[in-house]
Amino acid sequence: MTYRSIFVHVDDGEACAERLAVAARLARSYPAELLGAYLIPTAELTPFTSAVLPSEMVARRLRETGEAQRAAELRFRAAAAEAGVLTVGWHAPAGDPLESAILHARYADLAVIGQPSRDEPNEAFSAEFAKAVIHSCGRPVLMVPYVGTYKAVGERVLIAWKDSRESARAVADALPLLKDAKKVFAVAITPDESENLHDLLADAQVAAFLRRHMIDATVRRIAAADINAGELLLSQAADFSADLIVMGAYSRPRLSEFVWGSVTRVMLASMTVPVLMSH
Repeated sequence: MTYRSIFVHVDDGEACAERLAVAARLARSYPAELLGAYLIPTAELTPFTSAVLPSEMVARRLRETGEAQRAAELRFRAAAAEAGVLTVGWHAPAGDPLESAILHARYADLAVIGQPSRDEPNEAFSAEFAKAVIHSCGRPVLMVPYVGTYKAVGERVLIAWKDSRESARAVADALPLLKDAKKVFAVAITPDESENLHDLLADAQVAAFLRRHMIDATVRRIAAADINAGELLLSQAADFSADLIVMGAYSRPRLSEFVWGSVTRVMLASMTVPVLMSH
């Protein structure tokens, strides 16, 4: 198993440059085709809107949109060229950007998107974008923090392990990265000190699964009754000097809404290194 195609979300934000660099370096490593899509929260110029707006305003909006797309494409191709990526694909699709993002991510082996930033003007869109892609694309999603520089991603990997469908999916989805890692550390967080047979079996099983793929991982179980599990995982990642966290993306149904689980919510808000999530 490897990654043969990597989708990266391209927009006009400052954080996009690091996201492009991370995606391009990964595409060069495997090697994989790098697929970029320019997706931003813009209102379309419908025929009705174009008819009621002054012609000069319509022309200006079309011109600005075209210039922004061309600038984004230049940044994308420059990042690919700098990393030495040989095969690229570029798209600036019309229509709903969330639907386009899901579609592009679904037919790639790995999707690279940005962490939603509370300081950006399009915070609500960024949060909905991440939610839509992670929840609906059916592919692993690598989320790059909106601050920091990440020259190495995947040399020291922390697995946030849990005996669940989402966690098992994330570990399997991350196998190409885990195989190339220098160190892999899996940590399971429990609410108390006691360990039952099921917990011990689950830890042994994930270690055996990784070993069959020639991955030597240390599996550790930590009790955390009085501390937030998400914060503890971030603390463990810092102690381990992890440059990547692998975890399942958990959600809780609430009527027709999609609500993140507490650990996933903490990671989305406070990640300090890139996080690979699978739902």
